[in-house]
Amino acid sequence: MSKEAIDVNDEDQLVDLLVRTMAEIEAEEEAERQARANLPALDPAQAPLAELYRRIDDTLERAAFARILAERVQDGRTAEVAEFFRTCEERCLNILSHLSNDDAPWLASTETWLAFARMTIPRGQLYHCSREIPRRSPELAVELRALADGWLARARAEQLPGHQCVGLVLARILPLLWYPEMSREDCLAHIEWALALRAEVGSDYNTGWYPFIGGLGEAADLIALAERGGRLCKDVLEVYRKRVEDVPAPHGWAPWHAFFALHPELYDDNAFRDPGLIELRWSGASAERRQQLADQLFSCLSYHDRAEREYTFAVFDRLVREDAEPFVAQLREWGRYDISFNLAWKVCTEPYPELLPLMLPAIASRCENDCEASRYRRIVRHLVASRPDDLTQVPTKELVYLLPTLDAASLKATLPVLTKVVAGSSSKALRDALTGIAARFVPADLVAAGWLRKPPKNLLLACRDVLLAHPDPTAAPLLAELLAGGKLDAASASMVEERLQHLGQGAAGPTENASGEAAPAADPAAALAAVEAQAATVKRIAASVKHYDSPELLALCAPLSEHAARVLLHLAATAEEGLPPLVDKLMAPIAAENRARLALALAEVWIASNGDPKLRWALKLLPGNADDRVVDQLVAAINAWNKPRLQRAAAATEQLGEVDTLYALLRVQEIAESRKLKDMVVSSARQALRAAARRRQMSVPELFDELTPDFGLGEGLTLTVGPNAYRVELQGDLSLRVVNDKGKAAKSIPAVKDVALKPEWEAASAKLKGLASNLKTVVKQQAPRMYAALVTGKRWPLARWQRLFVQHPLLRIVGRSLIWRAEEAPELARSSFRLAEDFSLVDVEDEVLGLPEGCSVSLWHPATAEASELEAWQAYFADYEMEPMVDQLGACAELPPAELFKDEQLLAPPGLVVAQEQLAGLAKKWGYRPGPVGDGPSINEHTWRLPALELSIELHHGYFPPWMDIGTPVEIECFMVRDLSQGWAWIKPADLPKPLQATLMWQIRALQAKASEAQTK
Repeated sequence: MSKEAIDVNDEDQLVDLLVRTMAEIEAEEEAERQARANLPALDPAQAPLAELYRRIDDTLERAAFARILAERVQDGRTAEVAEFFRTCEERCLNILSHLSNDDAPWLASTETWLAFARMTIPRGQLYHCSREIPRRSPELAVELRALADGWLARARAEQLPGHQCVGLVLARILPLLWYPEMSREDCLAHIEWALALRAEVGSDYNTGWYPFIGGLGEAADLIALAERGGRLCKDVLEVYRKRVEDVPAPHGWAPWHAFFALHPELYDDNAFRDPGLIELRWSGASAERRQQLADQLFSCLSYHDRAEREYTFAVFDRLVREDAEPFVAQLREWGRYDISFNLAWKVCTEPYPELLPLMLPAIASRCENDCEASRYRRIVRHLVASRPDDLTQVPTKELVYLLPTLDAASLKATLPVLTKVVAGSSSKALRDALTGIAARFVPADLVAAGWLRKPPKNLLLACRDVLLAHPDPTAAPLLAELLAGGKLDAASASMVEERLQHLGQGAAGPTENASGEAAPAADPAAALAAVEAQAATVKRIAASVKHYDSPELLALCAPLSEHAARVLLHLAATAEEGLPPLVDKLMAPIAAENRARLALALAEVWIASNGDPKLRWALKLLPGNADDRVVDQLVAAINAWNKPRLQRAAAATEQLGEVDTLYALLRVQEIAESRKLKDMVVSSARQALRAAARRRQMSVPELFDELTPDFGLGEGLTLTVGPNAYRVELQGDLSLRVVNDKGKAAKSIPAVKDVALKPEWEAASAKLKGLASNLKTVVKQQAPRMYAALVTGKRWPLARWQRLFVQHPLLRIVGRSLIWRAEEAPELARSSFRLAEDFSLVDVEDEVLGLPEGCSVSLWHPATAEASELEAWQAYFADYEMEPMVDQLGACAELPPAELFKDEQLLAPPGLVVAQEQLAGLAKKWGYRPGPVGDGPSINEHTWRLPALELSIELHHGYFPPWMDIGTPVEIECFMVRDLSQGWAWIKPADLPKPLQATLMWQIRALQAKASEAQTK
């Protein structure tokens, strides 16, 4: 580098110098790499070891160099290897010491390991061993002791630092000097030798004397060693603790009582779980230390051995009666962790007055777990029956876990106290817990406890919820009394009225009179007046309603008054869960078109607020009222919020699913299969689809079959503008035409001259335009849907297939380019066919095909094709110049060879390695999503969900960092498949449909092609 004057205050000059310096350094390093790469090849068996060592990390791997060393030792060339170890640099020794067990050749046998030890110990290095290698024996101990003594002599002569001198011996060599059946005297002698070495360096160095301590069977010898103090005492106590872990108290630590009586501080440092030692330490302990001892004794009470438990309870009894305060303090602070069934049962059966009040609060938190609640149920019932006032000490958030454990008798016993607790709490969770056990209440007991006599608000709400959920018909008069009391708000009153009607106690419904005979429909004006009267009882409107309170929005609620419209919003804003029946009554007078426009307006306000969670309540009004106009608005919001407002995007996805139209659910499906949206949003979409399937009482795959809306085209869709009606028809090119009463067709609805008809014309035109846009979205979804059905080999029963594909006005057009296959139809000469332009079924020879009853239909796949069938269809599509929706003819027909199937795995070919960016690109293209980030950090799998068959394909691979590191090699391991319908159970890949097997084989071939490209480059 040329020398030049640099102004150290000139930042630009300094940066320029740094850049040039780094460039020169990189050039020098590259030149060195090139020079090493151009070195002549060496014969591993004959080349000098020093020369081979120079090639490490360039042309020779570290593990390979270690193998060369081992091979020369095994070939009788030990002297050559020993000379290399004697003169090699320290770095070489360290490199070899870091090899894994799999790469360490000295672990092949005791003899090989010992040969390396003889060469490395003189250099102050001993390579790691395993449980089996070297094999411990007296002979090994003698030789290693001699090597250790030799190293110590050399280190002392060279005056090496103390830790370097004895560290190798104490930490690495010493543990290997022990062997089975070593005598007591030899064990003690080695411990003494270790103590002398430690004293020599004056350091509390890690010492491998555990085998020798463990070899001493008498407690007296261990106690004598513990008396020496220091690190030896600590290690002796640890060895003995492990030895007596399974020895019942008090036998395990009994020999040590005298020792700990003299050294109580050692017990404090170790805190062994032994009742005898706890009692021994108790007498001299401070109040703070006694609380710690109480905690330790509580943990001992979980013993299962009866004799041990009785001994522990005896200690517990003596200590509590001597000083109960430490136990009280510990339970009050940490009761939820210290409580156990044994402790609770003991305190309840042999009352300890100081501890008894603390049992119920401690047990309550444990009852969050159903198994624990079942275990403590009998104790809880005993406590609330005998000590009901203790219920007031249980926090409300934990009382909700305790209530389900009560039976009718204990509930009745505690009802007066429970009444006070409920009256003083506004907790919704507490009311829910009471609702869950409503059947255990006797309605008359609620009256006696004052739940209906001018109850405070909290008790009133609890009474309402319990009576509404109570299955006993005798609750009906109490509900009527509650309603007549006039204390219920309008929403609650509507809930009670609906329940009374269900029980046959309320006013007759609109379809029946009091005698059960059909009644004429209610007068709309009278119904509107009645609901307005109910709305008028609501005097205060929730503050959050003002965000939606606009003249335009309120006008959509006509014929409701503005106040009634605000009440409608108020009820949605204040509803705790589902909407009260009064909402349906308020919605009933509103025309369907206005209800849909109202739902759209509410969604638009919420979206404009960027999905404010505090305003989401308004979307409760969407289900049953919104139509497809709201769908694209929500989808746009989901896409916009995918990254900056992820939780709101997930909430919008949930709301989209609740719109529950076929088009809405189709868009939810699109979200669930998206590769662009985040996992939280995709997960929300999958949950929404499962919920929709449950509402329809069908499986998710069955739901997916239904998610191709025809928007009324199948039944005949008509748009009206004034006196004119226009029939909407779907054309072969998927465009729409409107046909008037005279049969004249047009692409759009003719404009009107009458100004009064302008709004109707605009609405009809907007609907036609929206319909055309929605059709394009639906058609776009068909290709991925059909591809999923193709690769999974999905089958449909004949009748279902005809309804879904032949009779569907949209699918029978877009599906003309699909090739189908009749399954279980051996009587057919040709089993593959397509849907012709006249909607008949024709085979590859254009002959009409009749499908037999009882067969099923799947998409034709080359993996299941008959001989020459593929070529015939290729010629057919070429002749007709047909553009296929899905590339069935180009699908892979190759099935995996038998040797790749192993239990639940489809193995990748050995040595299949691709670069990270190649795997990421292919996985995204195929629809795989990255799995969770594990240790490393690394993503070890990619997942491809196939909801058409409720399958999840997992591509398992090696190290794949969660960031893109171009060129990082990733080893492909295997494919595994889970059945989502069977609790994520594994499926053997050999049992998968052949089309799916062929698809996985095609993916393997694509990965192999990428690997070959990289090797070529």
